[in-house]
Amino acid sequence: MATIHPDRMTVEPEAGFVVFIIGMRINTWYRIDKWWRVIRAFRAMFTELTAEPERGLLHARILTGINGVTSVQYWESTDKLLRYAHDRLHTAAWQQYYRLLDDGTVGIWHETYQVGAERDTSAQGYEAIYKQMPAFGLGAALGVRPLTRQTRRSSDRLGTPRSTTERSRAEQVPG
Repeated sequence: MATIHPDRMTVEPEAGFVVFIIGMRINTWYRIDKWWRVIRAFRAMFTELTAEPERGLLHARILTGINGVTSVQYWESTDKLLRYAHDRLHTAAWQQYYRLLDDGTVGIWHETYQVGAERDTSAQGYEAIYKQMPAFGLGAALGVRPLTRQTRRSSDRLGTPRSTTERSRAEQVPG
């Protein structure tokens, strides 16, 4: 059982970290054969990340709603997050989405926020992507625009150099 702290509490300052919010939106409820695949992939990645803390996930919470699932995640660094984004399990999930599910049945999205020293002050410190989604989250607040060749990858939108892992796998992962 979780410890309840009766006093007002705050967090210990850290050098920097990343807040990553990711989710799926069910657009066509009667196509359970399609959206259930996304939930299964989502659960498999969450299980993998919580079992292997060296990957960089500090904490995560899964929230369910009427139209889908959202996970709020806290990561050690942008590099570890991007490295996981190009890992086998995540890459397979993306490929399956584009091959079988990119028909409007399921929307997927994520938003990344660099906090503290993790944030490069020459860049905006946040990025987002939405696929098969209405204006949502940060996109609803600030507006959306189509991706371009210069904004295709998360690292490009964050304004951070791509890691060696990301560069080596960049051509294997659909945009």
